Amino acid sequence: MTKRIWIGGAIAAISALWAPPASAADTTEPFDLGATDVDFYVGFDGMGPQGGERALYGDIMLGYGLTPRLSGYVGTTLSANEQFADGNADVYLGLYGTPLDTDHFDLDLFLDFSAGGDGFDDFALTPMTELNFDLTPDLGSWGLYARIALPLYGQPKEGDPDEHERALDVVLNPGTYVSLGDRHQILVEYEMSFHPKATEDGHTTDVGGVALGYNVSLTPDGSFELVNQVFLDIPGKDEQAAVGVSTGFIVTLPSARRDSVAQVARLVR
Repeated sequence: MTKRIWIGGAIAAISALWAPPASAADTTEPFDLGATDVDFYVGFDGMGPQGGERALYGDIMLGYGLTPRLSGYVGTTLSANEQFADGNADVYLGLYGTPLDTDHFDLDLFLDFSAGGDGFDDFALTPMTELNFDLTPDLGSWGLYARIALPLYGQPKEGDPDEHERALDVVLNPGTYVSLGDRHQILVEYEMSFHPKATEDGHTTDVGGVALGYNVSLTPDGSFELVNQVFLDIPGKDEQAAVGVSTGFIVTLPSARRDSVAQVARLVR
């Protein structure tokens, strides 16, 4: 099994003020050198009691391995309500790499830029780190991971909505996975966030929710993987419980650059 995060949903979810789709439960690693990845997801959030906010969304991301330990990505998320109205587009791009890569411990670092809302007025800069522990190499059996993100964005000043000030949140995503053979993986992840400066609704803590993910590789080399998730939004003060579902795939495409690197290596030998 590969280990990837759904960057589109995850980064948007932690770095914007608008209502984004929930992130997919998964871990991360850089893309293969020169191999272009295409990630595509569709989902529906907000299922539950009447009166809750519901959203239909689609997300697509393109990723590229710049070096063996550094990758870049760009993507967009399109969303609307259940009446197919109030459409919204978010865009994001960034870099992430792996300064520490061992059989049992990995450390990934991210720097993400995202924008959305009316006229892309909402902008966020999000550094993030993820630490992985794998009981066996290559996600062969069981492991733990935890992400910590610090989205920096602008929010209206209290008493003067026409003026903005910088705000910094802390978002935590601890999770665990179990690999069943070479092609199946089950993940459980929790998400919560802290707002040092209260949000517009006056809250300083968002209890978040719990995600259950199931990933399955449809090809022996892992180049085509289905990624599925059910997300339970735990209600906080003045909130209702809600459920979101998503499904999608990750495809790793052949790369001319990767082939040329292999040819040079053969010539050197």
